[in-house]
Amino acid sequence: MSLKQLSMRIRSTTSTAKITKAMKMVAAAKLKTAERMMLAARPFAQSTRTLMDSILTPSDEDETKPESLLTLAVSSDKGLCGGINSRVVKEVKLQIEAAEKDGTAVPEVMIIGGKVRDGLTRTHGKYITQSMDEAYGGAVTFTLASFLAEQMLAKPVDQYTLLCNRFKSVIAQEVEALHLKGPSVLGGSGVLDEYEFEGEKENILANMYQFHLAVQIYSGLLENVTSEQASKMTAMESATSNAEDMIGKLTIVYNRRRQAKVTTELTEIVAGAESV
Repeated sequence: MSLKQLSMRIRSTTSTAKITKAMKMVAAAKLKTAERMMLAARPFAQSTRTLMDSILTPSDEDETKPESLLTLAVSSDKGLCGGINSRVVKEVKLQIEAAEKDGTAVPEVMIIGGKVRDGLTRTHGKYITQSMDEAYGGAVTFTLASFLAEQMLAKPVDQYTLLCNRFKSVIAQEVEALHLKGPSVLGGSGVLDEYEFEGEKENILANMYQFHLAVQIYSGLLENVTSEQASKMTAMESATSNAEDMIGKLTIVYNRRRQAKVTTELTEIVAGAESV
């Protein structure tokens, strides 16, 4: 590699480092807002889970196994955010492959975000029933979560699953699956008999189920957005560090070759002067 090529490589790497550093700062700013919204939504989501989990959470002791399943996989539309999307893709594949191996019901898949769709289309595309891009390009709202809940409930199944990244810390996010039995379970005898209802209990429970699902989707979207920004910030910090290391190494090589060239030219000048 010539000195000119080395110089161009150093300049291009320096430009890349500036870009990744700026992207890290943008992700850090967005992370603060996303984390604030996520923390505010967690008690909201936990309140409905406290009431509904004992009824809707599947267990190994259930007499009947679900014959139909639907999984909502939440991802981002953009890359450069570490492995959060690939982890969701891997979890969806594991669920499908485990069901095929055991001979049980294989889940249909709804997708939010283009990255998981791209990761599944080639090998598991036949299981994808619906895919939405740019679903949360703006702020995450409960209206969006309610719409997604309606889309899920438009496909009546025995069990719904929400698959998304849960935010643990800036450097730790993990995929979490929330399983919910279908709304038909609320029609069983003795369900929430300890409460009094104003109006038709059947209609109220149906609305409660949809509300509970929308709340969990809303919380999951906020968790995933926060995880995306945290992972992107970490990835850009690593990219900036790697670029700076490469600049240092290239600069050392450039200076050595430049010094060698200068030494060679001086030697030739001295040799020419002596011959005269």
